Amino acid sequence: MALEVGLVYPLNAAKEKWMDEVKLVVFGPSEKLAAYDMEFQAKLKELNRAGIDVIACKWCADRMKITDLLEKAGIKVVYVGPIISQLIKDGWASLTF
Repeated sequence: MALEVGLVYPLNAAKEKWMDEVKLVVFGPSEKLAAYDMEFQAKLKELNRAGIDVIACKWCADRMKITDLLEKAGIKVVYVGPIISQLIKDGWASLTF
């Protein structure tokens, strides 16, 4: 259920224009799911097609040794600390599922 809610809401928020811009940051155990689960990868690609920036945490991915798998799946892998900090400073709201 969390997979569905965590991906369906941002998709609908972007498609239905509930928000001006939507970003999705994948962390920790969710990154493993993104690296190995084809259904999860397909959902993330759908989010990208809807204009949602999908990124994974490089710090976590490197430690789990899945950075290459995430990149091969088309997921941008970057250090997200500075990005998240700037988004918060800019007034973005964070939802966590």
